Amino acid sequence: MNATTRTDVSRTHFVLVPGFGGFDALGSLQYYHGVTEALRSWKGVAYDAPLTLHYFPNVPTAAIETRARLLLDWLLQQYKRGILRLSRGDTLHLIGHSTGGMDIRWMMKLLHDHAVKNEPIEDLRAELFIKSIASAQFLSTPHRGSNLAHMFSRWSGELQLLATVLYETSRALRQPGSRFLASSIKRLGWSAGWVDALLDTMSLLGSFDEKDGLARARARASYFDTLKWLHDASEDLGAVADLDPVRHAEGALHAEIFRTTYAHVRRRSIVTRAEPHPGAPDWDLFKICHRWTAYNPGVELGPDCSVRRLDAAGSVALGRAHNDGIVNSVSMVWPTLEESVFVDADHADIIGHYGNSDAPNEDVVNPEHDYRRYGLFMSTSGFDRERFLNVWRSVRDFALASESSRDSRAPSSRGVLQVFSSRRTDSEAGAAADSAPSSRAEAGAPSSIRGAQGAIS
Repeated sequence: MNATTRTDVSRTHFVLVPGFGGFDALGSLQYYHGVTEALRSWKGVAYDAPLTLHYFPNVPTAAIETRARLLLDWLLQQYKRGILRLSRGDTLHLIGHSTGGMDIRWMMKLLHDHAVKNEPIEDLRAELFIKSIASAQFLSTPHRGSNLAHMFSRWSGELQLLATVLYETSRALRQPGSRFLASSIKRLGWSAGWVDALLDTMSLLGSFDEKDGLARARARASYFDTLKWLHDASEDLGAVADLDPVRHAEGALHAEIFRTTYAHVRRRSIVTRAEPHPGAPDWDLFKICHRWTAYNPGVELGPDCSVRRLDAAGSVALGRAHNDGIVNSVSMVWPTLEESVFVDADHADIIGHYGNSDAPNEDVVNPEHDYRRYGLFMSTSGFDRERFLNVWRSVRDFALASESSRDSRAPSSRGVLQVFSSRRTDSEAGAAADSAPSSRAEAGAPSSIRGAQGAIS
């Protein structure tokens, strides 16, 4: 029996969590495009344990606590099905893009809370999950929120109404209504890849009329997946409020949990930055978002800093206005400067949607579905296939390097986990207060801290 079929060999699991608006695959668009091939292409000599990749199909725009609880429940289901064999030494490597990184942090906090209260998750001890986590990596994650979310928060009602209109139109008119919406957006003149992705997805609905049963089945799946995505977005936009920087005061609390309960977990943040393409029209979506993200950023996003480059070519100075089109770069630095690295990339480059959408789709060979790579944003990052592969090889190597010393660093008992209790000391409370935003921060903590799910103020 070989290593990939033996049941007594511990397995390594990479869990990739999508960000705001996230999904696994929607129409012709994969969220993490080409990542499977990039992670599996490595032929390591020192590592021969089976590697399993998981793409968590998150809800698109729900509050962070809701998304974190769904992630924890999803992991529990994998355990019940025998996919995650935690008692046999399987290891978990958590990787989150954008808001997906926040989902991971809050999921780990939920596990911590269960452990210190000695509360099992159904019939499973939280410590078993905690000990299995070997690394956590955050890609373009708004650890202290995004100024773009602060701008959008005042229009949360209008955004939810727009999502509702799109859902009801697509539901009532089915594929003709979806095609009409797509063509209407195209007439606006936006030329970024996200429009192409939308049009390609809607074109799949034309297969409803084909005689081939498989084509019709795929068309129905694309239609209902898209419909569900729109419905979820119309029902809960809590993530917009949660990502407003004025609501983020939990940084010191989470950092303390990572220093104690998760001292055995290697963590790293990948920081990104990009500028709009000079030839982009003023109404280009990326250009608009970049401008709003850079406009009058608050001190709560974090201090100006200098972050070392992933390619080891020195470091990059970052100010609060610098961003990747969606998230302010200084907000991505967490928990420390030493645990953060910089990559020239826009917010979508890092997950495989870079460059020219019409270029050869060399990243993915998938005989079951014609997924495409889209340059979702028009930016000057210069991100290409070589950089993409280097980033994800780095992600993979960082994760696997954590396994050799995991056993010596992992908590040995619940007593170790309780070093940091749910009641903070006066000094810890003071540290949290020091990190809390002043000026614009009067609005309070995220809905996940307040105990409300999906709350929008």
